[in-house]
Amino acid sequence: MTTRITILCENSVARPGGLIAEHGFAALIKTPQDSILFDTGQGFGLLNNAREMNLDLQKISSVVFSHGHCDHTGGLPALLDHLQRPLKVVAHPDIFRARYWRSNFELRSIGMVAQRAELEGQGASFSLGCDFQQLTGNLYCSGEVTRRTDFEVGDPHLVIPDGHGGYSPDPLRDDLSLALTTNKGLVILLGCAHAGVINIIEQFREKSGEERICALIGGTHLGPVSEEQFQATLAKLKRYRIGRIGLSHCTGLNRGAQLFQEFSGRSFFAAAGTVLEFS
Repeated sequence: MTTRITILCENSVARPGGLIAEHGFAALIKTPQDSILFDTGQGFGLLNNAREMNLDLQKISSVVFSHGHCDHTGGLPALLDHLQRPLKVVAHPDIFRARYWRSNFELRSIGMVAQRAELEGQGASFSLGCDFQQLTGNLYCSGEVTRRTDFEVGDPHLVIPDGHGGYSPDPLRDDLSLALTTNKGLVILLGCAHAGVINIIEQFREKSGEERICALIGGTHLGPVSEEQFQATLAKLKRYRIGRIGLSHCTGLNRGAQLFQEFSGRSFFAAAGTVLEFS
């Protein structure tokens, strides 16, 4: 029984043709029982890239959101307009929080591009929860990830209103990931890994009882972290003896290049157009 993962949206493209790259992430997961979309990118490339790869999004039963940032959720309005039918959306209750990216020079909204009532009017049916859950067959959602490590800290650029006219660090409790159980171990699919990639791995190992990691794919959010955090994460990753590592999105070009070298022969760039199969 084979499960196919197709990267539909990512910062770069993996094949020639008419695929569109965008800062964001989306992956289509086709299991023997179901087809589920994990994130929707910003909305520029989702429908175009599905069409270019001859993928029928009408067959998906649900969307799972990794978290409430616009580069992962922005494609939902266009998807709902395309489907013209009800669609289940699985996510954490915090996805509709106001979110911002802040630097010394800029404060930019990066939250959901549409409010819940508007999306429900288009056919979205939200299933919001914090718990680990089985989505279908051998595919599982992490639920809210327990923060175990002392070195995986949040991105200081990501903030939320503090209710007093200022801003505080965004805890991003809504960061969810997916895992597929296979005969070679877990295949873990990350959106942005704001909860910390090591925390996420440990969550799935504990909940599933499976310690082997067949593959780790997606955004690791190691791009903006300190050298100390990167080295601590790298040391932990090496101990897991991960079969394959697919580098994506917020891993960043520099960190992606470092990881590609550190895991030489086992790493690849999971850009839009990448197709992977697991059994």
